[in-house]
Amino acid sequence: MCTTTRGIVTMLASLAFVTAISLSAFAQAPASQAPATQAAASQAPAGQAQKSQSAKGELKSVDTDKMTLMLANGQTFQFTTSTKVTGAQGGAAGLASMSGREVMIDYEMKGADRVATAITVGAEKK
Repeated sequence: MCTTTRGIVTMLASLAFVTAISLSAFAQAPASQAPATQAAASQAPAGQAQKSQSAKGELKSVDTDKMTLMLANGQTFQFTTSTKVTGAQGGAAGLASMSGREVMIDYEMKGADRVATAITVGAEKK
């Protein structure tokens, strides 16, 4: 009985050792596969956020109910409660009274929508 138990314990320990070695070897991708993996990762599905972009222009209008803003050039952006707004009191709602001001918008494409992550309002034109 003692020999059988010892044999089972030895076999389980060997199995654990072989599994650990296999997993560590599997986790390390060969260098030749790394560029292909990076290229696949950079092509995010359409529903996921893409890399951050920016736009600059004159603020034309703000719709606080729809949480959208439009620049004079016709570009429309959505904003959220987590959009960081600098230069306007009251956050994104404070933008409604700033038509005509120069704004810098950092945004991400989420599907076909431009979603603002940060909005910076420039100084008032004189």
